[in-house]
Amino acid sequence: MGNKNDANDAIAEASLRPTVRFIGIKTIEQQDIQSLQRIRELFVKQRTSTLNQARGLLAEYGEVCDKSPIKLMRAIPSILEHPDNELTSITRAFISRLYEHITHLNQQIDEVDTQLNALVSIKADYKRLISIPGIGPIIAATVLASVPDIHSFKNGRQFAAWIGLTPSQHASGDTNRLGKITKRGNNALRKLLIQGARTVLNWCEGKEDNQSKWLQKLKERLHSCKSAVA
Repeated sequence: MGNKNDANDAIAEASLRPTVRFIGIKTIEQQDIQSLQRIRELFVKQRTSTLNQARGLLAEYGEVCDKSPIKLMRAIPSILEHPDNELTSITRAFISRLYEHITHLNQQIDEVDTQLNALVSIKADYKRLISIPGIGPIIAATVLASVPDIHSFKNGRQFAAWIGLTPSQHASGDTNRLGKITKRGNNALRKLLIQGARTVLNWCEGKEDNQSKWLQKLKERLHSCKSAVA
């Protein structure tokens, strides 16, 4: 409804204002879940940034490491203990500090995950959500935290429009053009759902169920990004 860009459409919509639907207020429990998720996102960003900085600094001293975070964390202790590399005592000290900071962030992320699981795992809606292909614990918790009442939406397409996955509409008179997805609503939820969809697309080959067959045909005729959104 918010994609109208013509003055006449705006006036017509204003005259029918009672048809506009509003999302309910979040409960305190939903606020707790969403707050924990925001904290987790912050910790993950800090961990990624610190990993990249540690990898870059090591490369400056001739120690080129794998891009995998796990392999990098495994390599750092042996690099610090190696007596014949070009790392000075100062270099070893700040690399060791970065290593400890990453380890601490990993612990913090695990603790937040434990709290999140304790909050959402007892809910019946959570169990139904994780039964959907591509939906894991993090995405299910994000849906529960973001949507006060799923019955506020008439169907799945209305929910998709709310999080910005449907095409933007440019309409005037008899002319109606559909553009790119609007990217409105909850950015984190939209990103996670698309990532889950990409996972399902990656593993649909060779399967014979109806959904996998549909996805295989979809991948043949559409770009991977459009397939994921669909």
